Amino acid sequence: MDNVDRLQIENIKNIKIKDKLQKINLKETNGITLAYLGDSVWELFIRKFYIEKNLNIKNLNKKVKAMVNAKKQSEIFEKIFSSLDKEYQELGIRGKNSNIKSFPRSCSPYEYRKATAFEAIIGSLYINNEIDFIENIIKIYAEEEI
Repeated sequence: MDNVDRLQIENIKNIKIKDKLQKINLKETNGITLAYLGDSVWELFIRKFYIEKNLNIKNLNKKVKAMVNAKKQSEIFEKIFSSLDKEYQELGIRGKNSNIKSFPRSCSPYEYRKATAFEAIIGSLYINNEIDFIENIIKIYAEEEI
């Protein structure tokens, strides 16, 4: 490996994701985009939570599916919404009111809109580096599923 490769690797190591995410303006980002990010963040953090519980793969998949679905996310949204800061409430409402074209059969359109709001909030928390907040939501509601 030559010096140029080593320098590039060092530069990659020094990139701070937090710094990159803070350049995203939440006021200008639409709700669906925030929900898109929040969906992946939520699933990743849920998977991490259950992996840390040392579940076997069968139980791991079952627990993740129980937490990563519109019905459950809709329920959690209803439970946490009133306790959120106004900024996150507004971002959730923006996600909920997004122009959603199609809905899954596994839940009602209203549940799906609330799940989208929840995912927008999770995406917003992630962008603001509020990782502890996301993990606390998971600790409270995923523990119920163990």
